Amino acid sequence: MSILRTARHTPLRQETRRREQGRSWPRVVWCIHDATSGHRRQLEGLARALQEQQNAAVYWLPYRSGAADLPRPELILVCGRRTHWAGLKARWWYGGKLVALMNPGVLRPLFDACIVPEHDGLEMSRRNIVTRGPLNPLRPATRVDPSRGLILIGGPSRHFHWDAEQVVQQIQRLRCNLPDVNWHIATSRRTPNDFVPMLSTLQDDRCHVLPAAETSSAHLRAQFEQCGVIWVTADSAAMLYEALSSGAAVGVLNLQARKPNRLQAGLDKLIVDGHVTELATLEHSKSMPHPPPPLRESQRAAAALRARFIVWSHQGHCSTRGK
Repeated sequence: MSILRTARHTPLRQETRRREQGRSWPRVVWCIHDATSGHRRQLEGLARALQEQQNAAVYWLPYRSGAADLPRPELILVCGRRTHWAGLKARWWYGGKLVALMNPGVLRPLFDACIVPEHDGLEMSRRNIVTRGPLNPLRPATRVDPSRGLILIGGPSRHFHWDAEQVVQQIQRLRCNLPDVNWHIATSRRTPNDFVPMLSTLQDDRCHVLPAAETSSAHLRAQFEQCGVIWVTADSAAMLYEALSSGAAVGVLNLQARKPNRLQAGLDKLIVDGHVTELATLEHSKSMPHPPPPLRESQRAAAALRARFIVWSHQGHCSTRGK
């Protein structure tokens, strides 16, 4: 009788144990990174969310380094083409679940999960967690000042034609339509060197230029936390989604797309959904709309990933079939 009773209750105890493990997973996270700042910021966004939700211990590894002295991972995160094979080797030697941020292409079936922006065109599945744009570590500011504005400048890209004069003209129109806003204009590493002198002609008491070479990441982060209005050039997808995560009202400075592309399609959807304002709309309304709820994609992806651990624990092994 006792044997039968034990057998009858074993599945329940196993399920309870799985759920307890799910609540405490992951305790050790490895982030394998390359030298690309955008890739690292995506990893930082997810790692920070996992720390907030689970108090996970996070370890950072360059993709060419070893990991002999680190505790074994329960979760390995990679972002960027150069990190994919390093992540696969790490899982082979040390175990854990392997998750790619952004679409790893033909290697996708080898990963336990992939966290991909919706403009990549993949659907949600047992392998894919689809997010609105790339992840980032920003959190909504508790209070933003609508009289403070930030303009984020990108540069030449394979998706958009860069037109320096057009960008300057749009900034001038933006200032005319929001005359009470004090502006900071921040360039990026992609911004052409000859564009900074063009911006200097716009400087006055209500407009200051922040060249990328002279601006620390901490100072730029402080601008995100304070500014109630943020405009971004259309080529800068990562900065656009960071702005949408900050709690500010967000607009886009248009550039001509080289051809129909996924970034332009994603931007068009943001405009239609009311997340992003175009300059023509501002010129008609003469004011920025009230911002929608800020994006919290890093937190959502972390929660979805932890929920999938229950499924993985039922399977008992890493499945590589399907999408």
